[in-house]
Amino acid sequence: MSSTGSVTANEISVTLQAQQAFEEAVARLTAIASSVFDSQSQLTSNGMVTTAGQRFGGAVVQWVEDFEDIRNTMKWMAQQLGETAQQLQASNQQSEEMAAALPTAGSFGYS
Repeated sequence: MSSTGSVTANEISVTLQAQQAFEEAVARLTAIASSVFDSQSQLTSNGMVTTAGQRFGGAVVQWVEDFEDIRNTMKWMAQQLGETAQQLQASNQQSEEMAAALPTAGSFGYS
């Protein structure tokens, strides 16, 4: 493989690793948000049935909404990285096909 091809292969590998890292982060963030929301629900319905509990519940709802924005951004990043890896793979394949179609040395009729 040429040095250009190996750089592209490395870029594909790094991009896919980054995509996987973002997907894992999204999964972890989803679990965190779900756990926080469940805790908030239990606290405000069972433990803090007061004005303070209502305020706390509202603050958690706002936090979850902000957290969801972050999670959605990370999810979008994972999607973009996946699409980038596909484009790199397609470009790499096209380059290999073009290189394979070139005439070999000595086939131009020159000695």
